[in-house]
Amino acid sequence: MELNPNAIYEDYVNNRLDKFTTIKQLISIIEIYDDNATREDSIRVLGKIKSENLFEFFENLLLSDSSENVRNAAAIYLSEHHLNNSLAVFTWALKHEKSYKCLLRIVKALVKINSKESKITLIEQLRKIRKTHYINPEKSYENKRYKKALKPLIKRNKIANFSHKQLGEILINFFTIKTLIEEIPNVYFELNSVNLLVEKLDLSDYLEFEVKGTPWDWKNNIRDLSEISGLYNLKYLKKLDLSNNQIENVKGLVMLKNLTHLVLSNNQISDIDNLEYLKQLSKLQFLDLCGNRIVNFVKKDDFNTNTRVLLNRFIR
Repeated sequence: MELNPNAIYEDYVNNRLDKFTTIKQLISIIEIYDDNATREDSIRVLGKIKSENLFEFFENLLLSDSSENVRNAAAIYLSEHHLNNSLAVFTWALKHEKSYKCLLRIVKALVKINSKESKITLIEQLRKIRKTHYINPEKSYENKRYKKALKPLIKRNKIANFSHKQLGEILINFFTIKTLIEEIPNVYFELNSVNLLVEKLDLSDYLEFEVKGTPWDWKNNIRDLSEISGLYNLKYLKKLDLSNNQIENVKGLVMLKNLTHLVLSNNQISDIDNLEYLKQLSKLQFLDLCGNRIVNFVKKDDFNTNTRVLLNRFIR
C-alpha cells in the first residue's frame, strides 16, 4: 500500500495512529521511497511530531543521502529540533557538502548555534577559502579578490572580531558567487574591503559577441532573474549590471534594498508593471533602461526623483 505523509499525519492527529507507528511509517517512506518530494514531505511531517530519538537518523541523512533536497530538509530538522547537539555534524557537512542550497542552510545553522566552537568553524572555512587558488578550476576563474581581502584579516587575526552573523554573510556571499560562476558564463564581481560582501556584480553580455558569432553556451542569455542563483542573498549589493540579456520582468530585484546603480539596457522589458518594481528600490541613484520597449511607455518623471534615469542614447 502506498503511504502518504500527510494522510499519516492526519491519522495521527485524529488518534487513528499512535505516535510510534506514525514515526515508523514516515521513516519507512524516507528510507524506501524513490520520490524525493514525498521523502521531503515526510521529514516536514516528522518536524511536527516531537521525538527525542531521531537525531542520529537525521544526522545520517544530512551526511550521506544522495538527494540535496532531502539533505537540506534534514539540515532544517536538525537546526529546529537538535541545534545544541548538531555542531559536529554541521562542521563536517560544511567541509564536504557541495550543494549550494545545503551549504547556505548549514552556515545559517552554525550562525544560529552562536558558540565559540561554531565561530571557529566559520573562520576555518574562510581560512580554507583564502588558500583556494581558483573559485572555479574548470573555468580557470582565479580567487584573487577573496584572497586579497581575507589576507590581512586572517594574518592579523582581525577576522576573530567579526560576529557570527558577519562571518556567515561572507560565506553566503562566497558560495553564491561560486555558484554563479559555475552556472553563468560571464561573471564579474567586486567586494567591499571592510565587510567582504559583494557590492558590485556584472552579469552583462556584450553586443559585439553577437557579431563575432559567439556560441550560445558562451553567453549569459539570462531570461529570468530566477536563473541567477541566490541573487537575493547578495543583500549588500550596490551596483548590478544585467545589460544585453533577455530579461522581461524585474520583480526579483525588489529584495536588493541597497542597490544604487542598476543597468538593464538591451533586455526585453516592456510590461509597465516593471515600473512599480523599480520604484521600490529606494536607494537607486542611477538606472539605465535603454534598448527596452518599456521606454516607449514611461518618462523620467515616472521614477523616484533621486534616481537619474537613462531611457535613450543619442548618437551625435
